[in-house]
Amino acid sequence: MALNREYTVAPFDGANFSVWNRRVKAIFAAKELDNFLEKEADATNDTEVSKSKKAYAILLTLLDDKILSSLQKEDTAFKIWKALISTYEAKGAVNQILTRKRLATIRKSKETSMRQHIDEILKLVSDLRVSGAEVSDIDSIVYILMSLPKEYESVKVALENQPNVNLTLEFVTQRLIDSEALMNDSKFVDKSSIKYPTDNVTFAAKYKKLICNFCSKKGHTSKFCRLKTSKCFSCGKAGHYKRDCPVSKTAADSGARHSAYEITFAAGTLNEDKFIIDSGATSHMCSRKEWFSSLEPASGIIKCASKSAVLQVEGIGIIRGEISNNVNLNLKDVLYVPNLNGQLLSVQKIEAAGFCVIFKKEEVFLEKENKCLLLGHRKNCGQYISDFIPHCEIALKSDIDDLWHRRCGHSCNQSLKQLGLPTISSFCEVCKRAKQCATPVGKGPRRRETVPMVMIHTDICGPIVPKTFAGEKYFMTLIDDYSRFTEVRLLKRKSDAASELKNFCQLNPSVKKIRCDNGKEYVDGEFLKFANEAGIKIDPSPPYTPCLNGVAERANRSLLEKGRAMIFESNLPKNFWGFAVLTAAYINNRMPNTSIDGHTPYYLKYNTHADLKNLRVFGCNAYTLIPNSQRKKLDDKCKKMIFIGYSSMGYRLLDPTTKRIIISKNVKFNEEKKSSNDFNYVSPNIDGSELDAENESEESETDIFVPSTEQSEDASEGTVRKSSREKKHPIRFPESEIYQAMLSQEETLKFDDISTLPHCEQQNWKAALDEEMESMKENDVWDLEELPMDRKAISCRWVLRKKRDGKYKARLVARGFMQKEGVDYFETFSPVISMPALRLLLIIMLNENSNVLVLDVKTAFLNGELNETIYNGSAKRL
Repeated sequence: MALNREYTVAPFDGANFSVWNRRVKAIFAAKELDNFLEKEADATNDTEVSKSKKAYAILLTLLDDKILSSLQKEDTAFKIWKALISTYEAKGAVNQILTRKRLATIRKSKETSMRQHIDEILKLVSDLRVSGAEVSDIDSIVYILMSLPKEYESVKVALENQPNVNLTLEFVTQRLIDSEALMNDSKFVDKSSIKYPTDNVTFAAKYKKLICNFCSKKGHTSKFCRLKTSKCFSCGKAGHYKRDCPVSKTAADSGARHSAYEITFAAGTLNEDKFIIDSGATSHMCSRKEWFSSLEPASGIIKCASKSAVLQVEGIGIIRGEISNNVNLNLKDVLYVPNLNGQLLSVQKIEAAGFCVIFKKEEVFLEKENKCLLLGHRKNCGQYISDFIPHCEIALKSDIDDLWHRRCGHSCNQSLKQLGLPTISSFCEVCKRAKQCATPVGKGPRRRETVPMVMIHTDICGPIVPKTFAGEKYFMTLIDDYSRFTEVRLLKRKSDAASELKNFCQLNPSVKKIRCDNGKEYVDGEFLKFANEAGIKIDPSPPYTPCLNGVAERANRSLLEKGRAMIFESNLPKNFWGFAVLTAAYINNRMPNTSIDGHTPYYLKYNTHADLKNLRVFGCNAYTLIPNSQRKKLDDKCKKMIFIGYSSMGYRLLDPTTKRIIISKNVKFNEEKKSSNDFNYVSPNIDGSELDAENESEESETDIFVPSTEQSEDASEGTVRKSSREKKHPIRFPESEIYQAMLSQEETLKFDDISTLPHCEQQNWKAALDEEMESMKENDVWDLEELPMDRKAISCRWVLRKKRDGKYKARLVARGFMQKEGVDYFETFSPVISMPALRLLLIIMLNENSNVLVLDVKTAFLNGELNETIYNGSAKRL
């Protein structure tokens, strides 16, 4: 208690540690005990031990009860001080960020005085320094000026124009406190000192006749003159304002001669994307840093004639671009002014470069050496806007045009132009690789339907190699004659076309006529019977005349070209051609078509325009939102996938990890990055040529509506004549009983039946189970992981066999039938040798008179590599 009465230090309660810290250090230094805050006392030195105990006792009296209760284990002054420093004086990036954010957002309130406000900022600056950051006095001044309200704007401008020698923290603090006092005094004078009674006209008229002897203005005397009591913000003397300060004017005249980029112009409403032709500007000025082809650091100021603001020049450089008729124009010595609200083109600079600027009623021209070029036009606001376009803007425009061209599946410029979308002018190699074609054949007049979904054009394209991951190698197009709306069905076999057509007609009962080729899938069998019952007319073209089914043939070509272009551009494997064709059909239905007078098929069918905002580049990166129920609090909120098409309910996405396809609505896209490099796929083991637009379906030679006994193109799917040869069993192995005995399986047992066996049998099976598990561990078959929320585990089972030699054998196998082909896996393998191969091998050994050595490789099947990620459940144990 004596200590507190001597120094009057309040116990530390968790607030203002930096202030309390400073006081405590001063007290301990005065008592020569400050060393014991930095290190422990020497246990062998009795004097140091005594002083350490004294420091410990003093420090306890300087702590509040709630702080002291949290320091029960600390029994020396050094330990207590170390704990306090680590708790209340934490250094690190997090504390610095929080303090800087507080400094950037703090604002002076009306209730707080300037002295209190500055003290609060300086306390935050002190905390920032304690956390390890270096903060200069200039930084503190910036934080103070940023926090001031609008009424201090003139004070801020005056302080910012001060020479660096005078701009100290003490100077700024005193000026702000004086400014606050003047503002409060002026408010007191306005509201309290001078009050004119409104109900006494004679009294008011008397004051209006008063003339101040100091400022020569009417309405007051020198006793109440504000000019007499106010101080100049420039020199600090009373009796005048800054605008009339003789010292300020002298410094300004001197500085103008030394500032290389000091420019005065009238600031108006500027266009941020275009250059304004200004006859009053002495230099070109630009606020867009990305427009500069070269930029060097520079300093200077710009004074706005219509505003009191002063803008800083941060650089000078060159902007290259072009004006009308693709004429290149280079702007030199352009000032980079980040805070400038627009771009200015100086007439003086243009004339200094040797051009003559001619202003006419609505246009501005450049003239040089008898050549006249259009520079800009006059807008409604009265400003002359230049047609100058920087080259970087031209490149940006080209990038946007190319992005929309790719989003629309490499559609032609005519279709994009009719939709109001940007068109490309550059050469597209992908389009040429995918769409190069011969000269088209002319078409004759033909009657068109007047309502949608009455007449359908259809054709089958394929077989296409390679097959899709789901096994499809054909696709069938269904085109509405009136609207040209196209639907696509992927087929594994040609014979599947009949059921798909039947389903299509049932969903669209208005269909009365189908135009197709003379393929057997159309003119014979199940679909022909259905069409006759439903009253649908089949209109096939004669054999080998694909031009008579031109609508469907042209649709096949268009879909394949777009699909091929998207596959080439995305670098996805060719097995994705099915998704690409479906996406191409989706895009074609939203593109203008010349055969329907520039309308879109979507508009003619649904009588409304399609929304193109959802179009995205095929094969790009897509990030889908993971539902809250499938993720934990700290898990990623999205998953990276590959965009492969559209659905009526959202986007169709492929998970490159699990090879699963999902439909999601909450998706964000990165259209500049392709996902093909992230997708490790296993291509189906099929030999064949590349995706070919000419590899379309051939037609049967059957006559119209006449059943034929000839075999169609798809021979493997047709009817096979039954053989009349008598069936006999093969006689290659007359000793059939011996052969069957060799192939007989060993005795099998279920896992749950082990518990019913005798104890010795149970021990033998347990040893076999342990041996199998040990083999799994040695070959590093699995890793223990937590099952993700969006994955499903495959169960496993024990296969138990007792060999004829009495050996107990146990194998742990996964229940692979729970997976789906084309979704969870794409290839299957068998590590077992076939009997014909074994016989061939034995014959070769016999002819070569070689010795046969048989080896039993233990757990040989564990040596295979698994490309897919599979989550397997745990096995049962005894």
